[in-house]
Amino acid sequence: MVRMAPHGSHHAFEALPHLAKSLCEEFPGVQIHSAAVSDRIGRAEFQFVRNDPAYSGLRRRIYDRPDPDVTSIVVATTTLDASIPPDQDITFIKIDIEGGEYHALKGAESTIRRTRPVIVFEAGAASTGQYGVTAGDLYELICTIFHYDLSTMKRWLNRLPSYTQLEFEHTWTNGLDYYFIATPHV
Repeated sequence: MVRMAPHGSHHAFEALPHLAKSLCEEFPGVQIHSAAVSDRIGRAEFQFVRNDPAYSGLRRRIYDRPDPDVTSIVVATTTLDASIPPDQDITFIKIDIEGGEYHALKGAESTIRRTRPVIVFEAGAASTGQYGVTAGDLYELICTIFHYDLSTMKRWLNRLPSYTQLEFEHTWTNGLDYYFIATPHV
């Protein structure tokens, strides 16, 4: 992101302290937040997958590997609304937090309503569904509350119509795709 938008202001959020420290060293011009993004500020149990940290998250998910080595640690949590200055314009948000996407979006509601960024995120029954969130919940938040269109990257790039709720639910349930883009409805 820094290479693609070198003059922009960048924020990165990393729950694992050792990885947040590495990000600070590698990207000194980026505002690094050593916290998990959620819908509340505080502290929470975090499921750290030692043999594959990319699968770590605030809750366990359905892992597609047979041997996840999971241990619980306590991490700080924050919201995007609390972390992004209210006068800062946000044009792009990418969320890949192994299931917590819905709660991260809830914690960014003011920022999203104010700045109308493009949002790219991962979601599906195996990850986001483990947080007690349904495809209908996520669709309602994005399409009804935020007034966004929802699609996959391939569908969006090919200028195909955005998902209906039934299409999104089918994709979510059957694991046909898990990488989505939400754009402000025009």
